[in-house]
Amino acid sequence: MKKLTALLVAGVMTIGMTMTAFANPSISTIATEQVEVSAETAAVIPEGKKIVVTEVDPEKYESKEAAEVVTKVNDEATKITMKEILETLKVDTTAEIKTESGNVVDPTVYEPITKFADLVITDGTSVEYDVDGEVVSAKVTLTIEALKDADVENLLIMQINPKTGEVYFIEIDEEDFDPETGEITVTFPCLGPFTILEK
Repeated sequence: MKKLTALLVAGVMTIGMTMTAFANPSISTIATEQVEVSAETAAVIPEGKKIVVTEVDPEKYESKEAAEVVTKVNDEATKITMKEILETLKVDTTAEIKTESGNVVDPTVYEPITKFADLVITDGTSVEYDVDGEVVSAKVTLTIEALKDADVENLLIMQINPKTGEVYFIEIDEEDFDPETGEITVTFPCLGPFTILEK
C-alpha cells in the first residue's frame, strides 16, 4: 500500500511538473483605477465618451491574428513564446524592427509580464476602437501594479491594432515612469489590446 501511495504521489508530481512546463508563465492582469488623457487626446474624444482600460474582448477584433494572440497570451493554460506571437502577427523578425520612437529593438528578447488589456473609447455601455472609423492616437497616464520597482530600461509596450493586426512597440521614457507606483505616461498609436514586455 505504501508503495502504491508513493507511486501515485510521484505520478501526480510528474503530471504537475509537465503541465507547468507547457503553461504560460504567471503574468499579471493590468488593473488600473483611472486613466488620465492629455488635452490633445481629450479634444478628439466625442462628448459623453471617455478612454478606459478594460478586459480584452477578442471577439470584437477584425484581425483574427490579433484575436488569436491575445486569447493565447491571456490563457494561463496555453503556452506561447514571443517568437510564436511575432510569427502569428506576421512580424518579420529578419528585418529591422523599430519602436514608435524610431529606435531599433529586438522583441524576441522580451516576454509579456502582463495579460493583454484593451484601451478603448466607451460611453459606459458600448466600446469602440476608433472615432467614426478614424484611428485615435491616445496619450494616457495609467498605473500598472506589475511595473512597481521595475527597471524602465528593460520595459517595452506591445500594442496590436485590433482591426488590421499591425503591431507597435512603445518605449517608456524614464521621466514618464514612476517605479514606486507603477505609473506611466505613454502615447499609444491606436486603441486596442496592449501588454507590457520585459527583458
